[in-house]
Amino acid sequence: MSTRAITLAFLFVFSLFLAASPAVWAGKITCVPSANNAAGSPFNPIRRISIDEHSRTVNMDVVRARTKDTETMGKMRADLVHMEESQSGEPVYVFNSIPTVGVEATSLFRLFKTTEWHLVSASVVYVSKVPALRTVEQGVVFDCKRSDMG
Repeated sequence: MSTRAITLAFLFVFSLFLAASPAVWAGKITCVPSANNAAGSPFNPIRRISIDEHSRTVNMDVVRARTKDTETMGKMRADLVHMEESQSGEPVYVFNSIPTVGVEATSLFRLFKTTEWHLVSASVVYVSKVPALRTVEQGVVFDCKRSDMG
């Protein structure tokens, strides 16, 4: 086999690898609140987070209403706005809730890993089309599992 044929074969295989790499790297991550959250920590309405890196969508199971005896669950969708690799090698996810009709607020989230996965959130209210920070929630620890089968 000539050098030119070997070079062309290598370039062909390399181009196939590059074309397939987003499917290999894109995956899903699912997170649930950790048992390590302190008993005195504030109420966390998020019960499950599912991030699909390929479609850049986030689905969350949240508590919509809570009484002494029951919790009413609901779904919240979010857009994966930004994703970058951290120093630990794990990605940092930044996503925001998709506002629904009649809702004047949106929530911004940042999910990142130090030694554990942490979720930090902030609520933004729009007053006369001007954003104003309403609340910043303390970080909550989550247990996350990755599925690389995108």
